[in-house]
Parts: sequence; C-alpha cells; structure tokens
Amino acid sequence: MQYEEYRNIIMSGMVEYVNNGGSTFHIGNAVKEYFFEYDNELLPHDDKEFLTNKAVQAIYKKKPLPDGIKLVRCVWHGRREQ
Repeated sequence: MQYEEYRNIIMSGMVEYVNNGGSTFHIGNAVKEYFFEYDNELLPHDDKEFLTNKAVQAIYKKKPLPDGIKLVRCVWHGRREQ
C-alpha cells in the first residue's frame, strides 16, 4: 500500500477527530490508533505484530507499507493531560 493510498485514511481520522470536538491547537499531541488487515489472517501473532510494527514505522516515514498488510482505519485520540 503506497503512501498516497493510506494518506486519505489518516486524514479522514483527523477530520473525524476535529468534528468530534478534538483540539486543533493540540493536534500535534493527538494519539493515532491504526487498524490493519492482513493478507494472510492465519499468520501467527508474532508475525502479525512484526508486520504491524514495520507498517507503523513506514507510516511515520511516509513510505509504502510492507507486503501483506493494509491500513483500513485510523482513529485519533486526544491525549489526556494529568
């Protein structure tokens, strides 16, 4: 999955966050939660975790996701200040 493909998913999450009252002033502190689908759902948990970690690293670098994984949703959460 190329950056151009998953960029819209991430931006949709941001729009949802703002529309639900999320702070635009503190948007840089928002926590993003990623939901993925795997080409092979029968992969062992460790392999899925490895693919997920590689995918998140690729998202931060705006690079293509590794083969076998696809971003399906991104939810933004406001960080709770204590």
